[in-house]
Amino acid sequence: MRSMRSALSQPQNMMVGVIWVTYACFYLGRVNFSVVLPLLAADLNVGRAEVGALGTVFFWVYGIAHFVSGEIGSHVSPFRIISLGLLVIALVNILFAFQTSLAVMLLLWGINGVAQSSGWSPMFRILAERLERSQIKRVSTIMPFSYVFGTVMTWTLIGLAAGGGDWRIAFWLPGVMLLLVLAFWRRAGIDAPKSRSSAVRLSIIIQQSRSIAFALLAAALGGFVFNGAIIWLPTYILDTGLIAEHLVGPAAALMQVAAIGGLFLARFQVRRSNQVFVTAALMLTAASLAMLLMMMVDGAFTLLVMAVALIMLNGAFGLTVSSLPLLLAPPGRTASVTGSINMMSNFFGGMAGFTVGGLVELSGWDAVFALWGAVLLVAAWVIWQRRAEENHLAEAG
Repeated sequence: MRSMRSALSQPQNMMVGVIWVTYACFYLGRVNFSVVLPLLAADLNVGRAEVGALGTVFFWVYGIAHFVSGEIGSHVSPFRIISLGLLVIALVNILFAFQTSLAVMLLLWGINGVAQSSGWSPMFRILAERLERSQIKRVSTIMPFSYVFGTVMTWTLIGLAAGGGDWRIAFWLPGVMLLLVLAFWRRAGIDAPKSRSSAVRLSIIIQQSRSIAFALLAAALGGFVFNGAIIWLPTYILDTGLIAEHLVGPAAALMQVAAIGGLFLARFQVRRSNQVFVTAALMLTAASLAMLLMMMVDGAFTLLVMAVALIMLNGAFGLTVSSLPLLLAPPGRTASVTGSINMMSNFFGGMAGFTVGGLVELSGWDAVFALWGAVLLVAAWVIWQRRAEENHLAEAG
């Protein structure tokens, strides 16, 4: 029987709901460019690897900034960090819509990466310091739904809005919408208790990084595949020729809707077994096998197998970047640990921006799926090797 203490109160449910919705809306100004990559490449007269550098710059800057914002988020008001981030994201997207130079676009999208880092880690500090320890594991399996919902919402909206060939609407429209999200967040006024952490100390950061090294490696490997799929999935669907060009955005969004099943599966398995590490390792293995199978199928069946891969990948990745930080972080260090883990997932995810684009042009999509399958298998092994650690953490907590 579940402990009454683990049930969230009405104010706690409202808090989690506001954070969930706000973070989902961050994706309006993050994955909007994925749907219009081919349009951008054609308009700028550049190749896919070159336009894919937008994803590389974003995720590299976003990854590094995640580490910084995570550390700052342990000391500064999360409410203020998130508010500033939303404002910058909105303005950058509006400015992006009026650019004609890839160099300027890369600069703006790098700034966007810094601003986007203001969300996840500070929000996790609020959750960690406003919830009981017994509630955290349950809530950690809910949060990944936010970024999947945000991706689906964005790809559907942008796919329909930019279906006529105008890529600029994919940026100014989300920018305007994010100004409204900022007003919503400011009105909610949710914040963490005032920090009692000491000043930033390099020795603490180094010790912390050593203690979570396996999680950092798993996040790097998983992020390479997860963020690579976010960047290039719409283009892959377009290349199959199975779906009309103007329906690519909604089709990619539908595959992400199917992938939500992975989050439900992960949540169900964690609640049943109370084992995050084992669940993540098994789902990564299943995702790996599905990616490898992509090399052996063709036609409409490829989309079905890809959906299965995304289901398993979404569930495993959600546990890696959501549950692991909350389980591994010592008191007062949740934002920092979350930032470090997400730094690795996004920095290496950024490598997929040019790596996948170049690999597709050189060797085709089979080479991409072979690489993704191998990487996920290694990530599964890394987490599986540390599966006993979860019980030790529970006993220590």
